[in-house]
Amino acid sequence: MKGLTVPLIHRRAVLALGALAASGLARSQESEGVLRLVVPFAAGSTIDALARLIANKLPEVSAHKVVVVDNRPGAAGILGTSYVAKARPDGKTLLIQANGLTTTPAVRSDLPYDLQKHLAPLTLLGLAPYGIVVPGDARFQTLGELFSAARASGQPITFGTSGPGSQSEFVLAQVAKAAKVDFLKVPFKGQADILLAVMGGHVQMAMINMPSAVKQAADRKVKILATMTERRTPATPEVPTLTEAGIAGISESAWYGLLTTAGTPAPALEGLSKDLLTVLGLPDVRARLADLGIDVVASSPSQFGDRLATELRRYQVIAKEENIKAD
Repeated sequence: MKGLTVPLIHRRAVLALGALAASGLARSQESEGVLRLVVPFAAGSTIDALARLIANKLPEVSAHKVVVVDNRPGAAGILGTSYVAKARPDGKTLLIQANGLTTTPAVRSDLPYDLQKHLAPLTLLGLAPYGIVVPGDARFQTLGELFSAARASGQPITFGTSGPGSQSEFVLAQVAKAAKVDFLKVPFKGQADILLAVMGGHVQMAMINMPSAVKQAADRKVKILATMTERRTPATPEVPTLTEAGIAGISESAWYGLLTTAGTPAPALEGLSKDLLTVLGLPDVRARLADLGIDVVASSPSQFGDRLATELRRYQVIAKEENIKAD
């Protein structure tokens, strides 16, 4: 019996080692192809939909065959952004972010990361324009009428915002200064809540993404008094731009971009950028982005980096001049 036992154990050991080696190889191959795409906001938002679109398409055009969407909401995007800023710089952890990435540092000095030191831009995915809206039953047909009435009454215009330090508050500060009108900021959790407040007449004015604004305007639940675009949009040819309405010099739109951890090797950055640009060039991806009201940009990393730096400086100046602070 003893003569049979040793070979049997030996054979089992060899098989076990083979299985472990195969398992280890499989895990190694899987980890090499896995990307984590961090969304610093809750599931169900526009930015989450964009992340899932990217995650579904990236395996089709790259060596990254598994892309995991990781929702890490909290602190207005700070928690998820901090996670990526502190991740291993190996090009396997990506971040999808929006305007808050540049507005937040302008009003807070206690962030656990430095945008320009700890994050590396990959591509500006696209832009989504805003419309200035009022309730559908408002008696005003133009911004000029609304502003004139407010000045005459001496009462501030209630304006729905996304909270302290949000892009909407920076826009509001610029409009107030240009139009010489007083506003009362009414904070909400996000665009959906703001839109409901305008439709219900709980606030007099807000900036809403154009697809939502156009849809509700068609149902006469809101009026679009101006578009925050360089020229009139095909969907609203009768609506003047903000400049045409008498408020010049304000260039704002929602943007969405992808970044990774600073210090990631250049070849990895170049590969990720190339793969993402390939995804953004796919016809079905562009069609979906159009449905979401996003104009595709698909910039280079350097172009996106330049935009971030320019925006950050501009918002810092506005925050200081208009005393915009986060609570």
